[in-house]
Amino acid sequence: MLKITYLILLVFSLNLYSATPIENKNKRLNELSFSLNPSIVKVHTANKQGNHGVGSGVVVAKDHVVTNCHVIADAKGIHVTKYGVSYPPYALLADWKHDLCILKFEYLKLKPVNLGSNDKLQYETEVFGKNYGGNTVKPHTAVGAVKGIFDLNGYKIIQSSAWFSMGASGGGLFNDNGELIGITTFKTPGLGSFYSVPVEVIKKLLVDNNDISITTAAESPFWDAPEKKLPFFMQVVGPIKKENWVKLKQISIEWIANKPDSYEADYHLGLADYRLGKIKEAKLSFSKVIERNNKHLQTYLYLYDIAKSEGKNKEMHYYKKIVHSIDNSLLAD
Repeated sequence: MLKITYLILLVFSLNLYSATPIENKNKRLNELSFSLNPSIVKVHTANKQGNHGVGSGVVVAKDHVVTNCHVIADAKGIHVTKYGVSYPPYALLADWKHDLCILKFEYLKLKPVNLGSNDKLQYETEVFGKNYGGNTVKPHTAVGAVKGIFDLNGYKIIQSSAWFSMGASGGGLFNDNGELIGITTFKTPGLGSFYSVPVEVIKKLLVDNNDISITTAAESPFWDAPEKKLPFFMQVVGPIKKENWVKLKQISIEWIANKPDSYEADYHLGLADYRLGKIKEAKLSFSKVIERNNKHLQTYLYLYDIAKSEGKNKEMHYYKKIVHSIDNSLLAD
């Protein structure tokens, strides 16, 4: 009788347990990430000097794999591998300026991913990357969030905290539905900033469908231009790393003059003024940012610091509450 009672209690106690929201979320992410593995390939290249390179690629349509153009530029030989099978492309589609190239194959028996959209992409949206960074045997997964969205020729360059390393170029950035929203392309050392070219460039390439057979770059990618010709969101990187706040302010003012609607320009001007001790001016710029983007986490953190330094407890707690609503791991009690 006691044994039966014990078994009933044991079964009852097991039934009481249910997975936490975080456990369910992690399980879903793991399942989603695993389901995408068959669509992530490793890209191998060889140049005329006999040097070999490795990058990543994503199957984006039947017999089509996207990667970064800088992965295959000037290559004399290209092939992608998956499950021990090698596939050589016969042609490619290229947007050299935006650094995306699509390799075309015959009989590529790999499943394409679903292409998403960035029309409604917001800051702090959770994303994850899939790639062969570090020349791993299996695709690597890195989880992060959108930290910046920058206009470039009408496209949205995505900055995220989804970490990647060498070999990840050409990998995929996915939303929480497992849809491809970008291709991991370049990073800024020392600042933890990782950038992806948006899926909209891929869609245009697939529609235009202009085959070429040479891998000689027609032009350099936008991120490899001389300093003064770089997009503003890249021009500010150097001054931030060197803590040259005067130069950051000069670039930000020029940025605002060229793109008055850019709240990132206002944010960087606010950052420069904050570091230069011009708190009143910084608060004005930061207020312009949150008027247009109420999920700009870094702006709220600076406003919290300002309120704290000024002893304005009510404002400080207000900004702390907002920060917690966006990322509850920050400003912990």
